[in-house]
Amino acid sequence: MYTKFKRHSKVLVYGYGESTGKFYRDEPAIVLERDSYYGDYLVRFNNNTEDWILPKYLRRPYEKKSKKKKRS
Repeated sequence: MYTKFKRHSKVLVYGYGESTGKFYRDEPAIVLERDSYYGDYLVRFNNNTEDWILPKYLRRPYEKKSKKKKRS
């Protein structure tokens, strides 16, 4: 099965955590594992806390958003 974020890759979290319910705003983290049933990721933050995050709240550090083409 395809995973967007590989193990031990660095990501930024911008959204809510599943276990704590805390809102993370551009917090750097490292992906530890992916749950194949629910599709969420276990990440570890810099202060060694861990939380399950949905993939829509994760992004790569230097990933740009896709721009729409302008019609002329």
